[in-house]
Amino acid sequence: MSRASDSLPTTAYDPPSTRRETGLEGPPEEGAGGAREIPAYGAEGVGVAASHGLHVQRVLGRVRGAEAGPTLVLVAGLHGNEPAGVEGLRRVFAALAAGAGLRGEAVGLAGNLAALVDRKRYLREDLNRMWRRDRLELVRSAAEEGIALEAEEAELAALDAALSRVIAEARGPVVVLDLHTTSAGGPSFGVLEDTLANRDLAFELPAPMVLGLEEEIAGIMTHHLAERGYVTLGFEAGQHDDPASSDRAEAAAWIALEAAGVLPEGRAEVARSRRRLAAESRGLPPVAEVRHRHAIAPGDDFEMAPGFRNFERVEAGQTLAWDRHGPVTAPETGLLLMPLYQRQGDDGFFVVRRVRPVWLGLSRVLRRLHLERLLSVLPGVRRHPELAGSFLVDRRVARWAALELFHLLGFRRRGPAGERYLVMTRRLERSSDDTEGFRLD
Repeated sequence: MSRASDSLPTTAYDPPSTRRETGLEGPPEEGAGGAREIPAYGAEGVGVAASHGLHVQRVLGRVRGAEAGPTLVLVAGLHGNEPAGVEGLRRVFAALAAGAGLRGEAVGLAGNLAALVDRKRYLREDLNRMWRRDRLELVRSAAEEGIALEAEEAELAALDAALSRVIAEARGPVVVLDLHTTSAGGPSFGVLEDTLANRDLAFELPAPMVLGLEEEIAGIMTHHLAERGYVTLGFEAGQHDDPASSDRAEAAAWIALEAAGVLPEGRAEVARSRRRLAAESRGLPPVAEVRHRHAIAPGDDFEMAPGFRNFERVEAGQTLAWDRHGPVTAPETGLLLMPLYQRQGDDGFFVVRRVRPVWLGLSRVLRRLHLERLLSVLPGVRRHPELAGSFLVDRRVARWAALELFHLLGFRRRGPAGERYLVMTRRLERSSDDTEGFRLD
């Protein structure tokens, strides 16, 4: 049986300073009681930050069951002004301390420790925009050679090393849940790359799910891992400073633990978590897709109009914000997502629209039939001469329906949407063997 951990090698470096900060000196030993918690605090002064009164280090918690099984990696605090996920995970791991009966392992990792200290999204650059292959190779090489790294580069090196070590020690499929919050109020929601395995995990959480964000934003950690075949899901737990956001992050973690097969069914915490998220999601679309991203450039003087919330309906032409050019209006009617109410960030807002369930069912059937083999016969479509599993789409020739068909078949757009030629690349789907252990069918 193939293992998810086989597709992502360990990092090519492990300098002493980084190794100490990961807090992962090897797999924990299983005790006779079935599961053992690894203390969340390592050597004094190593990788420790203070945020919102919390002492945070890279490893927030680690519990391994006696029986081999999936590994669920729970990441929080990739942005320093989003401490709610950290608090939620600390509660979960405190409750799992006596967690006999676990299969596999649960690991909690904190992201941007330095930015958490200052409660800033980032210090020099956004840590959740740096997970590109070329950037990772440069950072790994610099760390291996002992070259000093600055701010988020050092955070990227340490978190990459911690993730790689967890993956190397996994005893089954690896699943990653990345916890965030937003600057606007409103309900929680998930963000996923549209693979069938990702859907199966995402739909276990009774919250709206958003497709297509990775087509608009480069360098996201979950995309980096999804490209290597791991099941990933991002979860936005509410507004940064809303006390309920840590409760929603905790709820998402409990549900993911059961859905991944790490927890046995029947835990009261999971049932309560499902009820909570379901109650807050009533009346919202189960699935939506990104239709527009308003990007912000330096010097734009962008200012969002006050009072907008996630999933608020907006009309085409409605003024949503202002910048140095004047009013910024909605390009089409839809639902507003992640309006920017903080100083840092280059995403002004997104507009999404509801996806009808019938299309999700149809896409599942089409992917299992492997109809992508017929795409090259469409007008304006040809195989990419250099990228395996990719197609070039001439927007002047191909009709709108052809682009929709690519999405139905599990392809994602690479690069800007406004170019004449679009590069469409198939997302990596996991085999049925890789998803063994999931209660997702």
